[in-house]
Amino acid sequence: MVPMPTEMNVSSGEFKLSSSTQLVFQSSDGFDQELAFFQVLIKSQLGEELTQEAGSTQIEIIKSEQISGQEAYRLSIDKEKIRLEASDSKGIFYGIITLEQLMVSNSEKDQNSGEILIPALEIKDQPNYEWRGMHLDVSRHFFSMDYLKRYVDLLALYKLNKLHLHLTDDQGWRIEIKKYPELTEKGAWREFNEQDSICIERSKEDPRFAIDPAHIYEREGKTIYGGYYSQEELKEFVEFASARHIEIIPEIDMPGHMMAAIDIFPELTCNGESAWGDVFSTPLCPINEEVYTFVENVLAEVIAIFPSKYVHIGADEVDKTDWKKSAAVTQFMQKEGIEDYEALQSYFVKRVTDYLQGQGKEVIVWDDALGGGIPSDLKVMYWRNWVANVPEKTVANGNEIIIAAGNPFYFSTPKTKLYNVYTKELLGSKFPQEKMNLVKGLQASLWTETIPSEELADAKLFPNVLALAERAWSTQTQQDWSSFKKRLKPQLEHLDQLGVKYEFSPSYELVPFMNVDIENKKIGISFETDLIDPVIYYTLDGSIPTTDSNLYEGEFFVEGSASIVAAIFDENGAQEPFLNKEVDFHKAIGKPVLYEKPWNPSYAAGDAGTLTDGYRGGDSYADGYWQGFTSDIEVTVDMEEVTSLSSFSARFMQLKGPGVFLPGSVEVWLSEDGGKFEKVLDLENDVSPSDEGLIIKNFSAALEGKTARFIKVKAENTQSGFMFVDELVIY
Repeated sequence: MVPMPTEMNVSSGEFKLSSSTQLVFQSSDGFDQELAFFQVLIKSQLGEELTQEAGSTQIEIIKSEQISGQEAYRLSIDKEKIRLEASDSKGIFYGIITLEQLMVSNSEKDQNSGEILIPALEIKDQPNYEWRGMHLDVSRHFFSMDYLKRYVDLLALYKLNKLHLHLTDDQGWRIEIKKYPELTEKGAWREFNEQDSICIERSKEDPRFAIDPAHIYEREGKTIYGGYYSQEELKEFVEFASARHIEIIPEIDMPGHMMAAIDIFPELTCNGESAWGDVFSTPLCPINEEVYTFVENVLAEVIAIFPSKYVHIGADEVDKTDWKKSAAVTQFMQKEGIEDYEALQSYFVKRVTDYLQGQGKEVIVWDDALGGGIPSDLKVMYWRNWVANVPEKTVANGNEIIIAAGNPFYFSTPKTKLYNVYTKELLGSKFPQEKMNLVKGLQASLWTETIPSEELADAKLFPNVLALAERAWSTQTQQDWSSFKKRLKPQLEHLDQLGVKYEFSPSYELVPFMNVDIENKKIGISFETDLIDPVIYYTLDGSIPTTDSNLYEGEFFVEGSASIVAAIFDENGAQEPFLNKEVDFHKAIGKPVLYEKPWNPSYAAGDAGTLTDGYRGGDSYADGYWQGFTSDIEVTVDMEEVTSLSSFSARFMQLKGPGVFLPGSVEVWLSEDGGKFEKVLDLENDVSPSDEGLIIKNFSAALEGKTARFIKVKAENTQSGFMFVDELVIY
């Protein structure tokens, strides 16, 4: 099953489900909708519905106040009876979903027997998080209502309960607004844009990138692309989703990402033009009362369609170039005491929030909105996990947070990996545990700039959705990657039967984990992978592994230094990519470090000891192992006694895009008393700051038996950017 239940005990024996099984329920329990769903499921498996007439076996669905917690249920199966209990309709529904997974996996084994064997077991289950969400961007590329319904069915199969529908953006307006019919008459359509051109070019190699011809039309001699949903279609869709206990949350992105509307009503901007700023499209003008009239008129129709208590208003990626050029904006800010343009955006957010709250709605924003300050009753959707301390700032302000981290939860990203979706740490060690109650849950997103077809959307979504679902539903103790991999195989077989065009090509990539044992002076190494029970060989001397090398049988330990090279082997031998990992249990591990200049607290790998903890960083400066600085680096390692030294090395990172650079030089100074230091190394950087791509440079040299207790390391920040170092390796 996916997701894994909170508690499950499997017994001996099986329940035989057949057309003679009796369905027992009380109409007064109020589960009519869930029972109707169940009967559809039963008919799909047995060819007919169950009756209430006495039969050889029995399924009993019971409302029980003894089951505490919304969405919780208890499922008991023995040879004679299936008993499903819950205190509310949501719990009954999720119990039915669990039965569905059990039925489907076993019906495939007994296709011709006329009965389905379901294992005897006892399940007590309830979700870990209230918010278990997926997202779909229907603006950049449009998706049919049939696809949306199929999407909802699949989300329900894995106990997800929120669908965040991104209905408007620069590239298309997808919701009918009767007061402004031009929004769909004009704003829902476009000639092919740059994103479409990218898709068309890629479709030459991969037909899944072809623009869906169902949404291409000829009008007035022009080829146009688009579509929209009528209000009646959306209302019917909301009812469809509600029957599956999925809440549809509409997003009308503002004040930025509004070009589909601004193209039609350019007077909604501060300069009366529809254009692009320095980075993003020109936003709505926050000082224009006509803007708020427009916004409120639109939202009034939106909330009449969607009964969800939430409305998402975006507030992300707002290009303020237009605001900064406006004399009227400057005058307004002075009059209202608004200090900067971030605060001006917050003024806009508050005006819209006040309106929505007056209509009984709760407001969600992307985390960009935090910049100018927001009220504590807004829900914050955290996506920018490359920006420091966003979760900590959110909960410090008292806001509830929905974790929608771009890495790993943006499924449209080509580098998305199932392993990361399932295991990547979402909240760092600095997140206050006493604020965990403000974490509402998890959500992943599918942005569709370059996803023009339903088949490609399937490939990006599945099986990633299953990994998200288990993280959102199951407790931490029930989440196990090895178990998930094994349970995934039958789920993929079921997705095949449902016609889902998922994409799953297990990678041969190995992910290393380190366990530094200071007491015994060794480092434990273990590997993880997408594959089930892979055969792995490794070496410790930097040589390429063969079948004569060390066979990986679980965690192994390194004393001193090792250059680990590891690979997965199959019948064709070693498979790329090979893992290369330097491991050092060096003399400075566990030794105290004094910082003359502090690290940047927004980019901390940990405390002061992180530079001598034995853990090496990976390819991302945000992986929790690289200590970040925006000043020069000047630190002193106390070896605690005079020590003979043979070598020094330290790795630094360069990634030009976000402003991460190598130091101009690294100096090493030695002292026996901590007072008088002698410079013994001056290691120059030979990499240009203009070099592109990720560069990790090791500054190293011999110390030739020199003795010292105190080792001072200085690194010059010549580019006035960020510097990241992972470990000071001293032998």
